[in-house]
Amino acid sequence: MSEFSDSFHLKTSNQNDVIRLLQSAKVKGYMYEEKNGWVTFVVAERSGNIEDALRESNPGVLIHYIYMEDHMWELKIFNNDELVFDYVAEWTDELVIEKNIFDLDMLGELIRQQGNSVEDLELLFDLKDGNLNYEEPPAYVIAQKLGLTYFEWVSADSMEDDDLEDGIIMVNN
Repeated sequence: MSEFSDSFHLKTSNQNDVIRLLQSAKVKGYMYEEKNGWVTFVVAERSGNIEDALRESNPGVLIHYIYMEDHMWELKIFNNDELVFDYVAEWTDELVIEKNIFDLDMLGELIRQQGNSVEDLELLFDLKDGNLNYEEPPAYVIAQKLGLTYFEWVSADSMEDDDLEDGIIMVNN
């Protein structure tokens, strides 16, 4: 089975910020405990454009991370309601990379805040056809450099209300 991950990460040390964000957007979600200054959450309902609803209420830096092992990787970063980074790499049929908003200075600052190196950062986004590393995908490397802890195999599809892992809280049930 191939990995499917679809998660949001709010730069905050306060889980209440995520609770307020989900309540304001009027969506159900599942929230992880804070790690490295990020609170990870997933949205249970994917109807409509949930990203817009979250963006409108976003109180700070918000990352939307999507990784589908056999198909694609997407990284969007919002600063309040503004989209400041937008990258997509798809490799279902052939490799297609879209650097719609590609601000490496902003991304580098977030990485440096975690005490991590930005050396060769751009190379992680310049995938080559037939050269996809499934052992250490660039998506993982970027997530780790950003200080994200919960990103592998994280999606609403993997959440069940009655059997949540320790540390995961349901919001807006």
